[in-house]
Amino acid sequence: MNQDKHILYEDFQGSKFPDLAVLYPEEFQLLHDCALFLTCAAGEAVIVEGQEGEYLYLVQSGLLRVVKQHDGNVYEIASISSGDVFGEASVLYHGTAGAQVRAMTECVLYAIPSQRVRELFESNEKFLRATTQLAEKRSAASALAVNPIFSTLPMAVREVVLFNAKFVSIHAGDELIVQGDKEAKFMFLILSGEVEVFKEHPYNSAEQIKLDTLCSGDEAGEITVVTALPHSATVIAINTVRVLAIKNESIVAWAERYSDFAYGLYGQVYRKLQANSEVLKKVIGDEEAEKLTLSMLPPLEAFKIKHRLAESETL
Repeated sequence: MNQDKHILYEDFQGSKFPDLAVLYPEEFQLLHDCALFLTCAAGEAVIVEGQEGEYLYLVQSGLLRVVKQHDGNVYEIASISSGDVFGEASVLYHGTAGAQVRAMTECVLYAIPSQRVRELFESNEKFLRATTQLAEKRSAASALAVNPIFSTLPMAVREVVLFNAKFVSIHAGDELIVQGDKEAKFMFLILSGEVEVFKEHPYNSAEQIKLDTLCSGDEAGEITVVTALPHSATVIAINTVRVLAIKNESIVAWAERYSDFAYGLYGQVYRKLQANSEVLKKVIGDEEAEKLTLSMLPPLEAFKIKHRLAESETL
């Protein structure tokens, strides 16, 4: 990247960078006075995954792409263009970059030193809140991109998921999902924290069988979407948990439109029910375990017919 002194003061206003709209005129002046003017060529990495966050970047012009490595694969997270801000999570949490940001075209950027940004956090609570919300949305976009179900959706559709979903917090001991609930409306993607999954013992209602522990990036509630049955287990927060709540009706609509998503959903439910079955077999025996897990899953052919999937497609 090349540096220059050609910094336009008129760019430092909320109309040019909506994520900074909560700043006051004198705060924009501070940003202008400390900003570095950078140009980068197409293909050049601005942020490398894992590096220390030194700047908050403002995109004056150009297009950039955010990608993340996960389990040996590279996932496309989001695109960033003129008027956007990035690098906020590393500055906000004093951490390393969770993804790579690479220029797709020639770009002009303004780089604001992290210390200056943190000083504004201390003096402007609205700016801190807005930046925290931006960081959470970016974190959720990353979680969607690497999740085995949602990674099958086009990036533009995942952006729609984020726009329509709700961010929800629950505290330690709270129930996210209740076994037997017939009015299930949401599937959940865990963004932070941990939950435990329990199933009531079929012969002793006072005993709970632990099936699994879920954490950031895992999904919950997807079994009900595929089986169309009440929730088969209870999910309880171990600590403070932040989730993305996605309407079941939206999940069904995407399954009917995107076959890869439909098969990804079905396959993930099959794997989870299989894992649950193995846990239950140790407690209640093979036959009862199968009845309470894999027997709930509709046959693949019935699933294909319901979601109008081509006969030639396979898992």
